[in-house]
Amino acid sequence: MRQGLGPFVARDLAAAGIEVGAVLGTGPESARAAADDLVAVLGEAPRAYTDLDRLLRDEAPDALAILSPSRTHEGYLRAALEAGVHVLCEKPLIWGGAELAARARRITAGFRERGLLLFENCQWPCALDAFFALHPDAARDAPPERFWMLLSPVSAGIEVLGDSFPHPLSLLQALVPRADLRLESLRLDGSGSDTRDLGVRFELRAGTARPIECHVELRHAAESPRPAAIGLDGRVAQRRISMPDYSFELVDGERSVALPDPLTTHLRDFAGQLGRVLAGEPVPDPRPSATRMALLEQVAGAFERQRWPA
Repeated sequence: MRQGLGPFVARDLAAAGIEVGAVLGTGPESARAAADDLVAVLGEAPRAYTDLDRLLRDEAPDALAILSPSRTHEGYLRAALEAGVHVLCEKPLIWGGAELAARARRITAGFRERGLLLFENCQWPCALDAFFALHPDAARDAPPERFWMLLSPVSAGIEVLGDSFPHPLSLLQALVPRADLRLESLRLDGSGSDTRDLGVRFELRAGTARPIECHVELRHAAESPRPAAIGLDGRVAQRRISMPDYSFELVDGERSVALPDPLTTHLRDFAGQLGRVLAGEPVPDPRPSATRMALLEQVAGAFERQRWPA
Protein backbone atom coordinates (compact mmCIF):
# COMPACT_ATOMS: atom_id res chain seq x y z
CA MET A 1 0.00 0.00 0.00
CA ARG A 2 2.87 2.41 0.76
CA GLN A 3 5.44 1.59 -1.92
CA GLY A 4 3.51 -0.72 -4.25
CA LEU A 5 6.25 -3.35 -4.10
CA GLY A 6 4.24 -6.47 -3.31
CA PRO A 7 2.81 -7.29 -6.75
CA PHE A 8 6.19 -6.82 -8.45
CA VAL A 9 7.93 -9.13 -5.99
CA ALA A 10 5.16 -11.72 -6.28
CA ARG A 11 5.38 -11.55 -10.09
CA ASP A 12 9.14 -12.04 -10.12
CA LEU A 13 9.08 -14.82 -7.53
CA ALA A 14 6.44 -16.68 -9.54
CA ALA A 15 8.43 -16.18 -12.74
CA ALA A 16 11.47 -17.65 -10.96
CA GLY A 17 9.52 -20.81 -10.15
CA ILE A 18 8.37 -20.08 -6.61
CA GLU A 19 4.75 -20.79 -5.67
CA VAL A 20 3.25 -17.76 -3.92
CA GLY A 21 0.54 -19.54 -1.97
CA ALA A 22 -0.52 -17.10 0.75
CA VAL A 23 -0.50 -13.43 1.72
CA LEU A 24 -0.67 -11.79 5.15
CA GLY A 25 -2.61 -8.60 5.86
CA THR A 26 -3.27 -6.52 8.95
CA GLY A 27 -7.03 -7.13 8.74
CA PRO A 28 -9.55 -9.17 6.75
CA GLU A 29 -10.24 -6.42 4.22
CA SER A 30 -6.60 -5.53 3.55
CA ALA A 31 -5.60 -9.19 3.36
CA ARG A 32 -8.38 -9.94 0.87
CA ALA A 33 -7.53 -6.84 -1.17
CA ALA A 34 -3.86 -7.84 -1.29
CA ALA A 35 -4.79 -11.34 -2.43
CA ASP A 36 -7.13 -10.00 -5.09
CA ASP A 37 -4.46 -7.61 -6.36
CA LEU A 38 -2.21 -10.58 -7.06
CA VAL A 39 -4.66 -12.35 -9.37
CA ALA A 40 -3.35 -10.36 -12.33
CA VAL A 41 0.25 -11.50 -11.76
CA LEU A 42 -0.32 -15.02 -10.37
CA GLY A 43 -3.41 -16.12 -12.28
CA GLU A 44 -5.29 -16.82 -9.08
CA ALA A 45 -5.63 -15.27 -5.64
CA PRO A 46 -3.35 -16.62 -2.92
CA ARG A 47 -4.92 -17.58 0.38
CA ALA A 48 -5.39 -14.57 2.67
CA TYR A 49 -4.38 -14.54 6.34
CA THR A 50 -4.40 -11.97 9.13
CA ASP A 51 -2.39 -14.02 11.65
CA LEU A 52 1.22 -14.94 10.90
CA ASP A 53 1.35 -17.85 13.34
CA ARG A 54 -1.66 -19.40 11.64
CA LEU A 55 -0.17 -18.83 8.19
CA LEU A 56 3.09 -20.49 9.21
CA ARG A 57 1.23 -23.39 10.81
CA ASP A 58 -1.33 -24.01 8.06
CA GLU A 59 0.85 -23.32 5.01
CA ALA A 60 4.22 -24.62 6.30
CA PRO A 61 6.02 -22.41 3.74
CA ASP A 62 9.63 -22.84 2.72
CA ALA A 63 10.12 -19.07 2.85
CA LEU A 64 8.49 -15.85 3.97
CA ALA A 65 8.78 -12.62 1.95
CA ILE A 66 8.71 -9.66 4.35
CA LEU A 67 7.50 -6.64 2.34
CA SER A 68 5.80 -4.73 5.14
CA PRO A 69 6.80 -1.28 6.48
CA SER A 70 10.40 -1.32 7.70
CA ARG A 71 9.60 -0.87 11.39
CA THR A 72 7.66 -4.16 11.35
CA HIS A 73 10.48 -6.25 9.83
CA GLU A 74 12.14 -7.26 13.08
CA GLY A 75 9.05 -8.92 14.53
CA TYR A 76 8.44 -10.91 11.36
CA LEU A 77 12.10 -11.91 11.17
CA ARG A 78 12.01 -13.27 14.70
CA ALA A 79 8.80 -15.17 14.00
CA ALA A 80 10.31 -16.72 10.88
CA LEU A 81 13.48 -17.62 12.77
CA GLU A 82 11.47 -19.31 15.51
CA ALA A 83 9.45 -21.23 12.90
CA GLY A 84 12.57 -22.29 10.97
CA VAL A 85 11.52 -20.53 7.76
CA HIS A 86 13.84 -18.98 5.16
CA VAL A 87 13.33 -15.24 4.54
CA LEU A 88 13.40 -12.68 1.78
CA CYS A 89 13.29 -9.30 3.57
CA GLU A 90 12.83 -5.90 2.03
CA LYS A 91 15.51 -3.37 2.98
CA PRO A 92 16.39 -2.14 5.52
CA LEU A 93 16.68 -5.37 7.45
CA ILE A 94 15.38 -3.66 10.60
CA TRP A 95 14.53 -0.07 11.42
CA GLY A 96 13.52 2.10 14.35
CA GLY A 97 14.85 2.33 17.89
CA ALA A 98 18.34 2.09 19.28
CA GLU A 99 21.20 -0.34 18.66
CA LEU A 100 20.26 -1.23 15.08
CA ALA A 101 23.62 -2.88 14.44
CA ALA A 102 23.55 -5.02 17.59
CA ARG A 103 19.99 -6.16 16.92
CA ALA A 104 20.83 -6.98 13.31
CA ARG A 105 23.87 -8.99 14.42
CA ARG A 106 21.71 -11.06 16.76
CA ILE A 107 19.15 -11.75 14.04
CA THR A 108 21.70 -12.67 11.37
CA ALA A 109 23.54 -14.87 13.88
CA GLY A 110 20.30 -16.70 14.60
CA PHE A 111 19.64 -17.39 10.92
CA ARG A 112 23.23 -18.49 10.42
CA GLU A 113 23.18 -20.84 13.41
CA ARG A 114 19.93 -22.44 12.27
CA GLY A 115 21.08 -22.84 8.67
CA LEU A 116 18.32 -20.56 7.35
CA LEU A 117 18.60 -18.34 4.30
CA LEU A 118 18.26 -14.61 5.04
CA PHE A 119 18.23 -12.60 1.81
CA GLU A 120 17.86 -8.81 1.97
CA ASN A 121 16.19 -7.20 -1.03
CA CYS A 122 18.93 -4.77 -2.15
CA GLN A 123 18.87 -5.02 -5.93
CA TRP A 124 21.19 -2.23 -7.13
CA PRO A 125 24.34 -4.41 -7.24
CA CYS A 126 22.57 -6.24 -10.08
CA ALA A 127 23.10 -3.08 -12.17
CA LEU A 128 26.91 -3.29 -12.00
CA ASP A 129 27.27 -5.58 -15.04
CA ALA A 130 25.41 -3.02 -17.14
CA PHE A 131 27.47 -0.17 -15.65
CA PHE A 132 30.74 -1.81 -16.68
CA ALA A 133 29.30 -2.61 -20.11
CA LEU A 134 28.51 1.10 -20.50
CA HIS A 135 31.98 2.04 -19.22
CA PRO A 136 34.32 -0.77 -20.35
CA ASP A 137 37.36 1.35 -19.45
CA ALA A 138 36.41 1.34 -15.77
CA ALA A 139 38.49 -0.94 -13.56
CA ARG A 140 36.26 -3.66 -12.21
CA ASP A 141 38.95 -5.62 -10.40
CA ALA A 142 39.84 -2.77 -7.99
CA PRO A 143 37.72 -0.53 -5.75
CA PRO A 144 36.99 2.94 -7.13
CA GLU A 145 38.53 6.06 -5.65
CA ARG A 146 35.24 7.96 -5.86
CA PHE A 147 31.63 6.80 -5.59
CA TRP A 148 28.47 8.80 -6.28
CA MET A 149 24.81 7.83 -6.31
CA LEU A 150 21.60 9.75 -6.92
CA LEU A 151 18.26 8.45 -5.63
CA SER A 152 14.80 10.00 -5.46
CA PRO A 153 12.93 8.64 -2.44
CA VAL A 154 9.33 9.48 -1.67
CA SER A 155 9.71 9.54 2.12
CA ALA A 156 10.96 12.37 4.34
CA GLY A 157 12.83 12.86 7.59
CA ILE A 158 14.91 10.00 8.91
CA GLU A 159 12.72 7.51 7.03
CA VAL A 160 14.46 8.61 3.85
CA LEU A 161 17.64 6.95 5.09
CA GLY A 162 16.00 3.61 5.84
CA ASP A 163 14.23 3.60 2.48
CA SER A 164 17.20 4.67 0.37
CA PHE A 165 20.59 4.23 1.98
CA PRO A 166 20.80 0.41 1.82
CA HIS A 167 21.10 0.86 -1.96
CA PRO A 168 24.43 2.76 -2.02
CA LEU A 169 25.72 0.69 0.89
CA SER A 170 24.96 -2.58 -0.91
CA LEU A 171 26.68 -1.27 -4.04
CA LEU A 172 29.75 -0.34 -2.01
CA GLN A 173 29.76 -3.78 -0.39
CA ALA A 174 29.66 -5.36 -3.85
CA LEU A 175 32.59 -3.19 -4.94
CA VAL A 176 34.52 -3.77 -1.69
CA PRO A 177 33.42 -7.21 -0.39
CA ARG A 178 34.96 -7.00 3.07
CA ALA A 179 33.56 -7.32 6.57
CA ASP A 180 35.64 -4.52 8.15
CA LEU A 181 34.01 -1.59 6.34
CA ARG A 182 33.57 1.64 8.25
CA LEU A 183 32.50 5.20 7.49
CA GLU A 184 34.63 8.22 8.38
CA SER A 185 34.40 11.98 7.85
CA LEU A 186 30.61 11.68 7.68
CA ARG A 187 28.75 14.88 6.79
CA LEU A 188 25.07 15.49 6.01
CA ASP A 189 23.89 18.52 4.05
CA GLY A 190 20.19 19.33 3.74
CA SER A 191 18.34 21.65 1.41
CA GLY A 192 16.76 24.13 3.77
CA SER A 193 14.42 22.34 6.15
CA ASP A 194 13.26 19.78 3.56
CA THR A 195 15.03 16.53 4.37
CA ARG A 196 13.65 14.94 1.25
CA ASP A 197 16.66 16.65 -0.33
CA LEU A 198 19.74 15.45 1.47
CA GLY A 199 23.41 15.02 0.62
CA VAL A 200 25.57 12.53 2.52
CA ARG A 201 29.36 12.63 2.17
CA PHE A 202 31.76 10.17 3.79
CA GLU A 203 34.89 8.12 3.32
CA LEU A 204 34.48 4.36 3.13
CA ARG A 205 37.44 2.56 4.67
CA ALA A 206 38.42 -1.10 4.88
CA GLY A 207 41.48 -1.89 6.97
CA THR A 208 44.44 0.22 5.88
CA ALA A 209 43.37 0.43 2.22
CA ARG A 210 42.93 3.78 0.51
CA PRO A 211 39.53 5.29 1.40
CA ILE A 212 36.78 5.75 -1.16
CA GLU A 213 35.34 9.25 -1.32
CA CYS A 214 31.55 8.83 -1.35
CA HIS A 215 28.70 11.22 -2.08
CA VAL A 216 25.06 10.12 -1.99
CA GLU A 217 22.38 12.57 -3.13
CA LEU A 218 18.77 12.04 -2.11
CA ARG A 219 16.47 14.35 -4.07
CA HIS A 220 12.71 14.33 -3.84
CA ALA A 221 11.05 13.94 -7.24
CA ALA A 222 7.31 14.08 -7.85
CA GLU A 223 7.44 12.41 -11.24
CA SER A 224 7.57 8.66 -11.78
CA PRO A 225 9.72 6.87 -12.75
CA ARG A 226 12.04 8.75 -10.44
CA PRO A 227 15.63 9.69 -11.35
CA ALA A 228 18.51 7.46 -10.24
CA ALA A 229 22.18 7.28 -11.24
CA ILE A 230 25.53 5.75 -10.29
CA GLY A 231 28.99 7.27 -10.66
CA LEU A 232 32.40 5.62 -10.23
CA ASP A 233 35.54 7.72 -10.62
CA GLY A 234 33.66 10.31 -12.68
CA ARG A 235 31.98 7.80 -14.99
CA VAL A 236 28.23 8.23 -14.70
CA ALA A 237 25.33 5.97 -15.61
CA GLN A 238 21.80 7.33 -15.36
CA ARG A 239 18.91 4.92 -15.10
CA ARG A 240 16.28 5.41 -17.77
CA ILE A 241 12.92 3.63 -17.61
CA SER A 242 10.84 3.62 -20.78
CA MET A 243 7.08 3.31 -20.78
CA PRO A 244 4.78 1.53 -21.33
CA ASP A 245 6.86 -1.66 -21.21
CA TYR A 246 8.89 -0.48 -18.19
CA SER A 247 12.20 -1.38 -19.85
CA PHE A 248 15.45 -0.27 -18.21
CA GLU A 249 18.63 1.25 -19.64
CA LEU A 250 21.77 2.83 -18.24
CA VAL A 251 22.65 6.00 -20.13
CA ASP A 252 25.66 8.30 -20.42
CA GLY A 253 25.11 11.05 -22.96
CA GLU A 254 24.38 9.42 -26.33
CA ARG A 255 25.49 5.98 -25.20
CA SER A 256 23.23 3.45 -23.54
CA VAL A 257 23.11 -0.23 -22.62
CA ALA A 258 20.12 -2.38 -21.73
CA LEU A 259 19.67 -3.03 -18.03
CA PRO A 260 17.75 -6.14 -17.06
CA ASP A 261 15.32 -5.16 -14.31
CA PRO A 262 17.55 -5.35 -11.19
CA LEU A 263 14.62 -6.43 -9.01
CA THR A 264 13.80 -9.33 -11.33
CA THR A 265 17.47 -10.34 -11.47
CA HIS A 266 17.84 -10.12 -7.70
CA LEU A 267 14.74 -12.19 -6.99
CA ARG A 268 15.85 -14.79 -9.50
CA ASP A 269 19.05 -15.01 -7.48
CA PHE A 270 17.00 -15.46 -4.30
CA ALA A 271 15.01 -18.27 -5.92
CA GLY A 272 18.24 -19.96 -6.99
CA GLN A 273 19.77 -19.66 -3.55
CA LEU A 274 16.60 -20.96 -1.91
CA GLY A 275 16.53 -23.96 -4.23
CA ARG A 276 20.14 -24.80 -3.49
CA VAL A 277 19.64 -24.49 0.27
CA LEU A 278 16.54 -26.70 0.15
CA ALA A 279 18.65 -29.23 -1.78
CA GLY A 280 21.12 -29.32 1.09
CA GLU A 281 23.82 -26.88 0.01
CA PRO A 282 25.36 -24.49 2.59
CA VAL A 283 23.49 -21.30 3.40
CA PRO A 284 25.12 -18.06 2.16
CA ASP A 285 26.54 -15.95 4.98
CA PRO A 286 23.95 -13.37 6.16
CA ARG A 287 26.51 -11.22 7.99
CA PRO A 288 26.85 -8.64 5.18
CA SER A 289 23.33 -7.51 6.10
CA ALA A 290 24.51 -6.89 9.67
CA THR A 291 27.49 -4.95 8.36
CA ARG A 292 25.14 -2.87 6.21
CA MET A 293 22.98 -2.13 9.25
CA ALA A 294 26.06 -1.01 11.21
CA LEU A 295 26.95 1.46 8.45
CA LEU A 296 23.34 2.63 8.17
CA GLU A 297 23.26 3.16 11.95
CA GLN A 298 26.22 5.54 11.60
CA VAL A 299 24.36 7.64 9.03
CA ALA A 300 21.12 7.59 11.01
CA GLY A 301 23.00 8.62 14.14
CA ALA A 302 24.55 11.59 12.35
CA PHE A 303 21.10 12.57 11.07
CA GLU A 304 19.59 12.48 14.55
CA ARG A 305 22.48 14.40 16.11
CA GLN A 306 21.87 17.23 13.65
CA ARG A 307 18.18 17.30 14.71
CA TRP A 308 16.81 17.47 11.18
CA PRO A 309 13.08 18.25 11.11
CA ALA A 310 10.73 15.70 9.51
